[in-house]
Parts: sequence; C-alpha cells; structure tokens
Amino acid sequence: MNEQKKEDPVLVALTSFLPLFPEGPQALEEVPLSGARGRVLAREIAASMDNPPYARSIMEGYLVLAADVAKASKDAPTVLRVKGEMALGASDPKGLERGTCLSVTTGSFVPAGEMAVVRRFDVERRGDEIVVSRPVQSGENIEAQGCDQKKGTILFAKGKRIVPSDIYLLAAHGVVRVPVGSRPRVAIFSCGDEVIPAGEPVRAGYIRDCNCWGLSAQVEEAGGLPIPKGIVRDDFGAFLDVLKSALVDSQMVVISGGTAVGGKDFTAELVSAAGRPGTIVNGVPMRSGKPIVLGVAGGRPVVCVAGHPPEASRGFTLFGQPVISRLLGEKIAME
Repeated sequence: MNEQKKEDPVLVALTSFLPLFPEGPQALEEVPLSGARGRVLAREIAASMDNPPYARSIMEGYLVLAADVAKASKDAPTVLRVKGEMALGASDPKGLERGTCLSVTTGSFVPAGEMAVVRRFDVERRGDEIVVSRPVQSGENIEAQGCDQKKGTILFAKGKRIVPSDIYLLAAHGVVRVPVGSRPRVAIFSCGDEVIPAGEPVRAGYIRDCNCWGLSAQVEEAGGLPIPKGIVRDDFGAFLDVLKSALVDSQMVVISGGTAVGGKDFTAELVSAAGRPGTIVNGVPMRSGKPIVLGVAGGRPVVCVAGHPPEASRGFTLFGQPVISRLLGEKIAME
C-alpha cells in the first residue's frame, strides 16, 4: 500500500500566511539598466524590434547569389569573381550580380533575396576569384531577421526577477531604463535582555547582536530595503509600542529572538496585539520550527525567527524571503 505523501510544513505555513497581505508591487519606479540586476519587473517588456534587426552572416566567407552555387560540385565547380567587401556597418551590396560575390565577415548585413554565404574554408581563392566545389542552398550560413524575437513579442513578463543574462537582451532592445517594483522597507528587530550591540565587548551572560547584520544582508539580497531598528528588551509594552510604530513606516517587520520569554509565547502574543488578524502561524512542525511566528498586522506581514543565528538565517530564507518576493510582485512557485 502506498503511503500518503506528507504535506510540506513550510508550504502549509506559507499557504495560510501569504494570501493575507497584499501582493505587490506597491509602487513602481524606473531604474537605469546598470542598476536593474536583482530587481523585479513591474510590467511586461515587449521586443522593440526584430532581433536580429536584419539578416546577417553568421561566419566569415563570401556572399553569393544562391542560384550561382546551387549546383556547384567537384566535377563542375562554380567560379565567381570577388567584386569587393560587405564591411561591418555597410548595408548596400554594391556590385553583387550573377557570377560575382562579396567578401563578408561574421555579422555582415545580408540584403533581401535568394542569398547564401559560402564559408571561407569551403572555397579556393585564386586572385580575385573563388572556386566553389559544393552546392550551397539559399539562406545557408545566414541568420534571418527576427529569428530570435519578432517585434512586439513578450521578452519578459511582469514579476520576472532580472538576472545578468537578461541585461544583454534588454540592452539589445534599447531598454536603458527598467520599470521595477519599489523595494519594500523591512524593519528588523533583535529581541532579548541578553543581547548587546556587535561592537561592545562580550561579557558573561550576554551575546552580540549578529542577527541584525545578517538579516539585513538577507533582506537586501532578497530585494528589500533593510531598516535596522536595534535591540529591544523583553518588555512587552515597550516592544508593542515600537512595533506599532514600525508597522506605520515599513512594509514588513522581521523579529529575531524573544519567542519564549518567561514561559510565554512572547512574539506570538506581541504580533496579535499589534493588529488584526494577528498571529497566523505559531510554530512550524519542522526542525527548529517552534520559534517561527508568522502574522499580519494592519496589512503588514511580520516574520519572527529564532535568536540562534543559524536558525535565524534559515528561518528567514524559508519564510522571510517569500514575503519579500510577494511584496515585490515576483512570481513564486508554491510547490
């Protein structure tokens, strides 16, 4: 008997949590192409032209009329007179007529008509003539106009995160400013009476706050704008005040530590007190999943992770990163 596949606890938690706050992008901005890597497109981008924009040779050789070489063979070679060169940047095939050819290089323009390019090493050069000893068909060694993309076709859909290889294509279509979703402001808190700033000397019973720095880096890598809010002591009322303030000027809040203060689910109660609907997920049935608290207060997502740095990093990767993707409008697979 086949055992029923167990549900992924991370997926279950995200499925119940992500739909409870608005999907982005919440605002649109245009950035220069040089700053587009890692950003998420706020609208689709269509091809501004055929790519390539004209037919061109894909190798060095000779541009010929296909009719001249269609029946060339070793026994009956075709002899053509070289009348000049189709230099890069030129677009006027002067002198190309029956019985003649033009020298071309990779990328040379090819005019309309029944043309072909004979590879340089497939011919014998004799002064100002070439000898073609094998048949060459129309279109051979020529890249047709628009063979990669036709004008108007969709290059990238809305919600696509731009990677370096995309920059090549955007530049090829003359896109020098890119419409992207604005980076969400993410407030980051470190919680605990034992936590001290990273620059202070370590003393017995205390730990340096490395989570603020690490989580800020992860937020930035995910596409958010980290707003470190510092260390908050285990004081429910004081923390609630600063949390509510952060929810006003940020689109997301991340809290590390403070998940069980005095035997209570401190952050779970804190998130619920900050606004409705409050805590949605209080612990995830996975390794080190108890500190994970996911909630929404006033339409703003709140992600609470463990205080132990490796688990804080892991918790953000699993739960914080998808939140930023949603706020940016990035299309994410929920599988």
